[in-house]
Amino acid sequence: MRIKTKHNLGSHLTIDGFYCSKEKLDDEKLIKKIMNELPDKLGMKKLNEPVVIRHTPKIKEERGITAFIVIAESHISLHTYPEKGYLSADIFSCREFDIEFALNYFKEQFEIKKLEKNIVKRGHSETLDESELRKVKGFNVNKVKNSKDLVEQFRYLGFQATHLARAAEVIKRMKKDKATVILTFTSNMVSSGLRELFAELVKRKFVDVIITSVGSIEEDLMKSEKSFLLGSFNADDKELHKKGINRIGNIFVPNDRYMLLEDQLIPFFTKLHQKQKETGKMISPSELIHELGKTIKDENSIIYWAAKNNIPIFCPAILDGALGLQVYFFKQKHPDFGIDVTADMKQLANIVLTADKTGGIILGGGTAKHYAIGVNILREGFDYTVYVTTASQYDGSLSGARPNEAVSWSKIKEEANTVTVDGDATIIFPIIMSAVL
Repeated sequence: MRIKTKHNLGSHLTIDGFYCSKEKLDDEKLIKKIMNELPDKLGMKKLNEPVVIRHTPKIKEERGITAFIVIAESHISLHTYPEKGYLSADIFSCREFDIEFALNYFKEQFEIKKLEKNIVKRGHSETLDESELRKVKGFNVNKVKNSKDLVEQFRYLGFQATHLARAAEVIKRMKKDKATVILTFTSNMVSSGLRELFAELVKRKFVDVIITSVGSIEEDLMKSEKSFLLGSFNADDKELHKKGINRIGNIFVPNDRYMLLEDQLIPFFTKLHQKQKETGKMISPSELIHELGKTIKDENSIIYWAAKNNIPIFCPAILDGALGLQVYFFKQKHPDFGIDVTADMKQLANIVLTADKTGGIILGGGTAKHYAIGVNILREGFDYTVYVTTASQYDGSLSGARPNEAVSWSKIKEEANTVTVDGDATIIFPIIMSAVL
């Protein structure tokens, strides 16, 4: 955004002089001479003779000389403090004058060793240069034939609609520039129908890395066997509890889905345990998810396509959920079984460090978001980021923090192409991706 400036009413110069000649600061004749000749030297018209007054308070350090002269353009004033070796001068003019001459003049007359100045432009005004800004345009429903048309109209609508259109452009740019794309999301998004959109992106190899919470893995597994149900945000949770139904917003997850999860995980852990005993090596979280993806036949599954296309899924909090509880139960009989939660950092770091550029599509917050932006410190930050969030930044939370805060941590580059869209990802992200794909 460019600002047009206008300035034609002179300048206001203030001078602070330090370590001056004490003798000259205390010389009334010299000061009167200076006040008398300076207006002429600056091309100003004097309206009175200089007034020079000695001030003699009880405190010696506060004693000094005050002088002023009224000019047609305004005034010139001077205050000296000989004991302190200090002066302050003020040239207030409604027309331009030679500022450098005035500075050098005072410096020479009082032998100023250190001079500080401030200049205020009088009559200075600023107006917006509209030529570089786009105009807000009304939404025309008759021009919307598809999602791309919709987002194109969002571009000039204002507020979050404009941010949404900007997000689509940033994602297109990161793909055009062949950035390594890291997609992060929270598990509640897999609870919703976004699961299938994520799976489609992995199927198309649109993203290079996924980082998420363990709930995403669990729910992807459960949905590969049985769907979740639409309920209500206002359901009676006590009644749901009695009926064995768990609520995620307005999505219901009956307990039998978790029984199916247990049926899937225990045989899987048994095979992993046997392999661990044969190799003497614990599996990493990303390897566990990769192997788990090989066991699924559902083509709507995220981990199915991740395993098929060899796209790593990192889960920094692999034990924070039902899978963690199943690991706990399994270890009761097999205490030597383990998951090496430290192993993935090296793999992810190598991906980030060897990338020409990195782009982040960050949906929601939590550990997934921080794992992604945190590892990018190794390369001085992301080159592109799109945040979609409903969290506020004003509680200092990581989930609500905007890209500009991440810049201070070197998690996002200063010159990075970034945008935040405030809104529900189940609405925002399908619209963005419909316009991008």
